[in-house]
Amino acid sequence: MAPNFYREVDLVKEHVIPPVSEVVVSSNANEAAPQNIQSKKVSYELQEFLGENKLAYGISLRTPEPLVNFFGKIRVKLTNCTDYLANKINRTSSVYYDSERKLTSTVASLHSDPREELLPGFTYILVAAMSGSILTRNRNVFLRLTTPLLFGLSCFSYVLPSTYRNTKHLAYNIEKKNFPLLVNRQDKVYNATKKVTCTTAYYTRNFAATVERGYWRTNRAIKEWTGLNV
Repeated sequence: MAPNFYREVDLVKEHVIPPVSEVVVSSNANEAAPQNIQSKKVSYELQEFLGENKLAYGISLRTPEPLVNFFGKIRVKLTNCTDYLANKINRTSSVYYDSERKLTSTVASLHSDPREELLPGFTYILVAAMSGSILTRNRNVFLRLTTPLLFGLSCFSYVLPSTYRNTKHLAYNIEKKNFPLLVNRQDKVYNATKKVTCTTAYYTRNFAATVERGYWRTNRAIKEWTGLNV
């Protein structure tokens, strides 16, 4: 039988290349290493720093542990910083959007009556405040500060009554939330003033009714006695 000079070569079985699913450590290549001691020491230190030479799927790889650890720490720090900044931006954005939504909903709730026209109403309020400022331009500081405000609020309550009530309730709730003691004192003063006003109005109305009844009785008596129509 003639010899086969063209046989197929199995590179894996003859250890020419490593198997596909394995990672092997290559030879130290001692024959290529430097011969003097100093060069050998430098070569060993460099090899220890760079790591062992491995063949993975036919590719020569080295894994330097110090560099891997160094870049791993940097990557972890960068990831933590990125996550912190992203969470900070998300929290700030959430607070901003919540505040914006509350503000827009609050402003929208103030104008609850669509029949009230805001632009003409605010024009009237501005004219009323300017009128109060003109009337008190030669007066003391207290009148110059309070009269425009009083005129403007009075006009506000007249031309935009629903918006005025909603604004008043909103201001009261904000003041009650931030200054509860002051609001309690104001409520006591307001209730006492309201009670005195109602009592005064009640007695005044009764007094006026009594005077009116006396007048008509006197008028009728004079007419019956004298025949004169007073």
